[in-house]
Amino acid sequence: MALINYITQVQIGFGSLDTLQEGCRRLGLKHPLITTDPGIARTDILPQVTPHLGTGYAIFDQTPPNPNESAVRAAAKIYRDQRCDGVIAIGGGSSIDLGKAVAVCTTHEGPLKHFAFIEDGANNITAATAPLDRHPHHCRHR
Repeated sequence: MALINYITQVQIGFGSLDTLQEGCRRLGLKHPLITTDPGIARTDILPQVTPHLGTGYAIFDQTPPNPNESAVRAAAKIYRDQRCDGVIAIGGGSSIDLGKAVAVCTTHEGPLKHFAFIEDGANNITAATAPLDRHPHHCRHR
């Protein structure tokens, strides 16, 4: 299993699913929102993940190939409606990007553009950002 630890942790590879419960405990997640895409939702990956979370989770599985404001707002609505306390992104870059955007926009006001690094928006993101644990799609048990 590979670990990328830059700003937050990204778990990659076989065995990374074994770290999910500890990651949730470390971040204090009791009712996370899982962000993923329709492709992952059609596989056996989510049924491998959700038992590690008990009954306390919500899922947004409609991440488009290039996440947009509409998709982020739809996922953020589920986050708020289901009273989630953090995000677990499962899949590739799109699911992770959407998860990061949800973590920011559920705790900050304004359009996503306001937080874009290319718009000098990093300074607009505070420590209030929701916790995020990322697991790319290679998280199957071996």
